[in-house]
Amino acid sequence: DTADSGEEGIRLIGNCEYDIVITDIYLPGMDGMAVLEKIKSINEDIDIVVITGFGSIESAVSFMRAGAIDYISKPINFGHLDIIVQKTLERKELIKAARERDIYFRMSLTDALTGMFNHKYFQESLEREMLYSQRKKENLTIMMADIDGFKAVNDNYGHQTGDMVLQKISSNIIKACRSHDTVSRYGGEEFGIILPETGIEKSTRVAERMLDAVSSNSYLPVAQNITISIGIASFPDHAMDRTELIQKADLALYASKGNGKNRFTIYDGSLE
Repeated sequence: DTADSGEEGIRLIGNCEYDIVITDIYLPGMDGMAVLEKIKSINEDIDIVVITGFGSIESAVSFMRAGAIDYISKPINFGHLDIIVQKTLERKELIKAARERDIYFRMSLTDALTGMFNHKYFQESLEREMLYSQRKKENLTIMMADIDGFKAVNDNYGHQTGDMVLQKISSNIIKACRSHDTVSRYGGEEFGIILPETGIEKSTRVAERMLDAVSSNSYLPVAQNITISIGIASFPDHAMDRTELIQKADLALYASKGNGKNRFTIYDGSLE
């Protein structure tokens, strides 16, 4: 598509999606810099190639600093212009592919319903964090948490309401944890939380915040009180490898369930 002025070009761009705009620096009406700035305000992903005379290369450089992708000198060598267009399109395809890879990579690590990290990421992250803690001779604590009576929510209110409750609880758990903690949906209504460089004493404060954050909120239309139970285990105090550490935290979680729910339990040998 072609336009005889900057204003006409802007109208075209507002009505259609373009990959590349080729524009002269000197235009009737709006000047080239104003056109460039307006294009970028409409769609920053449009690549702009500017046309300049031999005597105004410095102007072309200023356009590139403002966001143009390349420039071509007058008189126009159309072979050169074709190369610029092809290279620009190749660059856009590479950027698009990189963005898609990034999106798919993030999707592979997160749970679609809650937005939390998923089971796979929890396992991989725990392995890394334990190796780091071992090198630094620091404690690391994990918590396994489970929603109390969640089956009744699904049975009485339906799975759509159950999903809503799960999303709200997930959000409340994330808010109760610290920015450097790893919070994951372990599976179903169970969550795994990794607390790096954290011993048992500090972890209990996080657990108390989690219990309060979940139990003090309403989950309408669900009338029943919603709570969670938590099990806590620490490396290297309770286990020396990832699988054993999770097992110990699970044993502590089962103890919380058995002792009335809506509480946390720290693993000890008597739970075996």
